Amino acid sequence: MKNDYSFLGEAKTVAVVCNQWGDTGKGKIVDFLTPWADVVARGTGGANAGHTVAWEGKKFVTHLLPSSIFHDKEGKISIIGSGVVFDPRQCIAELTALHANGYASEHLRISRRAKLVLPQHIVLDRLSASRVNESLGTTGRGIGPAYSDYYNRNSLTVGDLFHRDTFAKKLQRNIEEKIARIREYDPSLVREILFHTHLGEGIFFNDETILNRDSIVEHFTGEYAEALRAYVTDTDELIHNTVGKKHILLEGAQGYLLSIDYGTYPYVTSSDCSIEGLAKGAGLSVRDVDLTFGVMKGFYMTRVGKGAFPTEMGGEEAQEYCSKTTKDEELRTHVDYSINEQDGFKQGIAVRINGNEYGATTGRLRRVGWVDLVLLKRALHVNGMNVILTKLDVLDGCEEIKICIAYQYTGEAFFLGRDTLAHGAILTSVHPDNSLLSSCEPIYKVFPGWKTKTSNMRSYQDLPQEMRTIIDFIENETGARVRMISIGPERDQTIVVDKDV
Repeated sequence: MKNDYSFLGEAKTVAVVCNQWGDTGKGKIVDFLTPWADVVARGTGGANAGHTVAWEGKKFVTHLLPSSIFHDKEGKISIIGSGVVFDPRQCIAELTALHANGYASEHLRISRRAKLVLPQHIVLDRLSASRVNESLGTTGRGIGPAYSDYYNRNSLTVGDLFHRDTFAKKLQRNIEEKIARIREYDPSLVREILFHTHLGEGIFFNDETILNRDSIVEHFTGEYAEALRAYVTDTDELIHNTVGKKHILLEGAQGYLLSIDYGTYPYVTSSDCSIEGLAKGAGLSVRDVDLTFGVMKGFYMTRVGKGAFPTEMGGEEAQEYCSKTTKDEELRTHVDYSINEQDGFKQGIAVRINGNEYGATTGRLRRVGWVDLVLLKRALHVNGMNVILTKLDVLDGCEEIKICIAYQYTGEAFFLGRDTLAHGAILTSVHPDNSLLSSCEPIYKVFPGWKTKTSNMRSYQDLPQEMRTIIDFIENETGARVRMISIGPERDQTIVVDKDV
């Protein structure tokens, strides 16, 4: 059945971002909206993103390619914008898998200004993560070091792949700045990292110099350049000439609470994954965006790695458990836990298993907690008031749904600038400062859950009254407007909300 996109009104440029810590199902929503679009563009992040898309009975995970790539034969233009840090080896691997499954990539376009992720970036990222006390929960894909080079004005770009001498000179400068840092680590660990499959199993390793500069030049300006040549262009100019004339869909990566500018710093990613960063990285201004959808899970949220998480089920015990346990271990030992466990730690495990909350990029366990309206209000300030709720079917059968409406501050006096936050203070709005959030206890409003299976429902009026009551409450508390609801991974498990019908 053909989707009705009349709810988009006269919008020409629509953006899909995340109002939480990522992993909210943006890929599915982008896939749902792609038939409406002429152009779909990514503008932030890199191969640390992971979009899971159900397509023709199969599940695919893309890390760099926009979700729209599966619509290439329909003439949809998929753009990897200048704000993305680009790992050519990863992109080629995704294209190879895509083609092997019978899909095309004729209309893929990659920005020549996108910054390259180089072997030394991945090495440094993983070496840093090996120092447990310094770990920020990085995916180890070289994203942080690549963005650091960008701001240090020491990056190589996709365009450099096609100019061997320029590439070699820039590479030498880039490597020299990093070798001293790499030599601070155990040589055996460095060697192990360079022999990982993400680094070509040793093709960039040299016993004496650590990094084989000639091999990097050869592979990047040779094999990689030739495989990508047909896709590289000035995407900023392309999208600038399209805005206001055709339908553009911007595909966000990660989430607002992971934004380097707005998130729970320092436990954030290295780019601004709000609507502001997405628009800029795609080659547009926020003024060009007519409609922004902020995606959030209903009515829980997740995050990967370290960092404050006030509503986490199981608290510190759960955080520690998630840092040490694998997906296989959890599924082997805890599948008997119920979503109605009274113990928060066990309930969090049950929700994670029920929602398949494991990293699409890393396979790591996602920490699980209840929806937090205090943090949601901050995301709405930047991403706008139009909200999409996903994965509501995960809580089918949950007897009680908790919604965090405020915090009680439990730490020592906290200087906010002119004002000081006192122990015991009640907070309904707060900047997501990691230190402050670490001393915040959630205050919940508890709602009865629903017992009905929702994955086969196809209209808002069909949804359980208990669910609609919570949606109304969230809208009234935050000013948000719920525009769409997802109750499963398939495209037809998406409900456009029209409360007046």
